[in-house]
Amino acid sequence: MEELKNQYPDDCIILGNIIKRKNNLNENDIVGAFRLMQDSLQAYFRWSVIRCEIRSNLKRGERAELKDLLENIVKYLDEVHRDTRVLYKLGREDLRNNREEL
Repeated sequence: MEELKNQYPDDCIILGNIIKRKNNLNENDIVGAFRLMQDSLQAYFRWSVIRCEIRSNLKRGERAELKDLLENIVKYLDEVHRDTRVLYKLGREDLRNNREEL
């Protein structure tokens, strides 16, 4: 991970921020879920590009641990996006239902 921090410092900061925000997200925080949903998707695309850049410079079987790490980062960001999208959708539906009941 140290290599990634040196090559992509801003992207690593964004990733760390997303991890913290995901860990602190409450199920009733619709705005937070929406913002995290957007940010995680943008980070997903950026880390996909980083993964492709690094993989294109490596030969088959070379630096398998780095390739695995990058694959896990991309999968994590995809999962965060999916989770927060569901939270946002459910929260938005709850708001609509509560308004209709009033």
